[in-house]
Amino acid sequence: MMVNLDFSVLDNKWNETLPNFKKVIKKASNHVFDELIQFKNKDYEISFLMVNNDYIKELNANYRSKDSATNVLSFPMMDGNSLQHENILGDIVISIDKILSESLDQKIDTYKYLSKISIHGILHLLGYDHVLDNDYMVMNQLEEKIINKIK
Repeated sequence: MMVNLDFSVLDNKWNETLPNFKKVIKKASNHVFDELIQFKNKDYEISFLMVNNDYIKELNANYRSKDSATNVLSFPMMDGNSLQHENILGDIVISIDKILSESLDQKIDTYKYLSKISIHGILHLLGYDHVLDNDYMVMNQLEEKIINKIK
């Protein structure tokens, strides 16, 4: 099993402020797939778009009708419970501005917070959500279990 991650960087602040972001996201991604055995025997592809608050705010407004910046958006290629394209899981968009400000607000190491947000985004691509309280609990517990395995 291999997860191929593709990165597009639209804000150079990523390279300047968090030069190891690709390594951190790759490690987080590997931990997700190590944990979820039902996804183990296939190769997958995920595209990451590394942006700033202005860009993610526009996407959030266009796709979720929310006129605010957010830390992560996931665009799954799932249709119900099946993938529309066998191995392409979807796209994840992450805002550098939110990663920096929220990690500071929560007093969490920036890279650890990036891991957490990446895991959150990948879980969305795999069909997890947090609309209902029970779904939130399941997703949150899984997120915590995975993040705690990352050294």
